[in-house]
Amino acid sequence: MRYDLLLFDLDGTLVDTAEGVLKSVVHTLNAYGIAVEDMQTLLPFMGPPISYSFCTFYGFSEEETQKAVAIYRERYSTKGQLECHVFPGIPELLAKLRERGHTLCVATSKPEPYARAILERLGIAESFDEIVGSDFAETLKTKSDVIEEVFRRTGVTDRSRVLMIGDRKYDILGAKESGIDCLGVYMGYAEPGELEAAGPSYLAHGVDGMEKILLEF
Repeated sequence: MRYDLLLFDLDGTLVDTAEGVLKSVVHTLNAYGIAVEDMQTLLPFMGPPISYSFCTFYGFSEEETQKAVAIYRERYSTKGQLECHVFPGIPELLAKLRERGHTLCVATSKPEPYARAILERLGIAESFDEIVGSDFAETLKTKSDVIEEVFRRTGVTDRSRVLMIGDRKYDILGAKESGIDCLGVYMGYAEPGELEAAGPSYLAHGVDGMEKILLEF
């Protein structure tokens, strides 16, 4: 095998979480008197930490961002995390990869308690040796921070044997910062050309494309 350890992003790579995330963002923006006519315009929220998104995309101050995150999490923790589903073909792909001897981990910017709850409810948590996400204090602010935490927990030393798999530029840039290869996968959240611009080691489209590449290693 070329890669022993495979790191999977969660949102938009394993699970389609857009409905729950975006409805929670709309709920939050409405609390600030901001109307959203088309939820698709909020797709940039899919991927980076939620605090980064409110600050970057809406220019919220630090105080406004903290309040917005609290409002967002109030809805997401009760409703949003239930509004998601596994992409068709993902459970079967994970089973094939485990049979081939790969170690599988999740590396997500989503708070770890949410990630674990979602994966357990959807029945695929047991496919992973580690599930690593940010914490509610966002001490792990970047994808590279999360990847480094995976390494700390697993004791990985040979980074040449690790591959990050994700659907946004943040996954690719985080992998590069941590010195590992990355497979960028278009699954619906990235803008056209976004992944190519970030420079992934490999590029795929959809679960079938992801599987074709991963099973070659």
